[in-house]
Amino acid sequence: MAQYARPDADDTDGNWTDKSGGGTLYTSIDETSSDGATTYIKVTDNGSNEVCIVRLSDVSTPGSSGTYIKYTALRDDNTGAGGPDLKIELLEGSSVKATTTNTGVSTSSWTAYSYTISDVSGISDWTDLNFRITAIAGSGAGMGAGDEMKVSQVYLETQDASGGGSTPIAAIAMNTYRQLSS
Repeated sequence: MAQYARPDADDTDGNWTDKSGGGTLYTSIDETSSDGATTYIKVTDNGSNEVCIVRLSDVSTPGSSGTYIKYTALRDDNTGAGGPDLKIELLEGSSVKATTTNTGVSTSSWTAYSYTISDVSGISDWTDLNFRITAIAGSGAGMGAGDEMKVSQVYLETQDASGGGSTPIAAIAMNTYRQLSS
């Protein structure tokens, strides 16, 4: 079994908006399956890095492996000179616990990405997690070219509190019953 920590509140919007230009971000990226162009958050590359922070729903302390940052994104590269890159950081409070930077976000279609967090032992409070999402300004001729970074889904996937991989007691009992009945 897995647990999913999804955005459940905005912390800092910065210059990020929802698809319609509104200021509530988390409701546009909290879905269980990506809806691509239906709801998303976006920001325009105006020559500087643009940051937003969303709070994540609470999860129980998981096992030590099998934790992922998952997201679906698309970027515009209107000039062909290189659109913005995307960095997602997992924060506990204000401390960075994991970082993924994607320099190859698709410019042609909404694409799902996954980053494996190799060590979660430094996380002590699984009820105080946030994602800091940063559109990193394009470089060279692409810097400030008005390209957009769009994110339609972002969440943390981790093992269940028991560490995952365990067999439920009911399944063990049923298997034992079947073996005794044969």
